[in-house]
Amino acid sequence: MKGLFSMLALATVVLLAACGQQASGPGSTSPTPTATALVSQTPTPTPQPSLTPSPSPSPTTSASPAWPPVGFTTGGVSGGSSATIVNVTAVREGAHPGYDRLVIEFSGPVPSYTVTPQSASRFTPAPKGGTVTLEGTNGVLITVHHINWTAYAGPTSLRPEFTYLREARLIQNFEGVQQWGLGIAGVVAVRVFTLTSPARLVVDVTTP
Repeated sequence: MKGLFSMLALATVVLLAACGQQASGPGSTSPTPTATALVSQTPTPTPQPSLTPSPSPSPTTSASPAWPPVGFTTGGVSGGSSATIVNVTAVREGAHPGYDRLVIEFSGPVPSYTVTPQSASRFTPAPKGGTVTLEGTNGVLITVHHINWTAYAGPTSLRPEFTYLREARLIQNFEGVQQWGLGIAGVVAVRVFTLTSPARLVVDVTTP
């Protein structure tokens, strides 16, 4: 009987040992440690410095031509000499870039003269009086003194209808005085000078 109890006790020990090995053996599953989730962080972009746009260059304004042009004037001009009496031998006109020209030619030195711009193309003939209106909006009166007025045989009316000089007419030819009226298309400026060989009075006219 005692031997039977010993065998049962031994069998129980063996059985318990086997159960303990199974609990910790290869068949057992150990809990897997939870992996810490890695949060993907997108790097914050570095702000770029703001670029201030360069101001657009201002458009260049073309300067208006000077008025009156160099050498011209809107006032009266006088000159010449009263030493001798001369003949007027020719009167002619011509067109040039930027101005038109009237030339009075003499048989001797240029006598005394006045050239006067005016704000109308109306003139008073002498000695008969009245009014003469020439083509154009403004005018120039040319007066020449100390001439042999009875010897003049040139033209008394010119109508070139140039850009600036529209018409020229003999206003007076009496008692040593000769006057020419010029009809000009616009506000007038004059350039006056004399030439020699032969002696000439040159009157250039222009408008803005």
